Amino acid sequence: MQTQTIAVPGGSLQARSSGAPAAPAAVMVHSGIAHAQMWFPLMRALREEMFAVAYDCRCFGKSTTTLDGEFSDIDDLASVLDAYGLESAVLVGESRGARLVIDFALAHPRRVRGLFLLAPDISGFDTPVTDDERPLFDAIEAAEDSWSVEELIAHEVRLFVDGTGREPVPERAAVRTAVAEMSRLNYQQQRDTPDFVKPEPAATRLPEIGCPVRVLVGDADTVGFRAMAQAIESTCPQATLVTVPDAAHALTLEHPETVERELRKFLQDVPETRGTEE
Repeated sequence: MQTQTIAVPGGSLQARSSGAPAAPAAVMVHSGIAHAQMWFPLMRALREEMFAVAYDCRCFGKSTTTLDGEFSDIDDLASVLDAYGLESAVLVGESRGARLVIDFALAHPRRVRGLFLLAPDISGFDTPVTDDERPLFDAIEAAEDSWSVEELIAHEVRLFVDGTGREPVPERAAVRTAVAEMSRLNYQQQRDTPDFVKPEPAATRLPEIGCPVRVLVGDADTVGFRAMAQAIESTCPQATLVTVPDAAHALTLEHPETVERELRKFLQDVPETRGTEE
């Protein structure tokens, strides 16, 4: 994989790429409990079939920001596409990353050939929380308020890696460790961060997304994320939903073989992944 640093107003984005530039293009946006490293095994597995780009969003991983004021995640994603000469691509996003690529698709529809969404978040969605989930969400909020980073990471790992309905079994130890390590790097720069520009909420605009959409969600993910996955399936004209058994929120890390298989099939369903900017 090759590393590139992309300059953006008031900061820089670190990106990695793999595969042949002439192959179908996919740009990958990480979840809020990870950074671009979460995609590296998938990129290696599909390097003969796609040109893949994964980058650290601003305030995550090894990207930097010196900006005093608002920044736009949507503009940053456009800068990544531009840096690699991509007029359009399939966008792959997990959780927070899915929210960003949905917002980007609504802002720049001609730059998006398809959306591959894992455990998707949706801006503006009224997310339900069950009584079983509430204590962990409250504990995460309290740890954020007191900035108790190790406590915050422990609660997030429990909720998003194991899920409230599953025990933290040894088989998921490597996933818990990977998420904790990525989160520590993220939190080193997240205590005092600039605000980001909030786009028009996507929750009421999902029917406007006309490109092919594939959604994956774990059957042990939170009720809220499962509700958002179902909302995309029911309202986006070309959306299909795959429910992954025995899976919580960190799909790419917990079930890489499923994500690899479904992404490969999705790329085959989207005949062209490059096009003309609007």
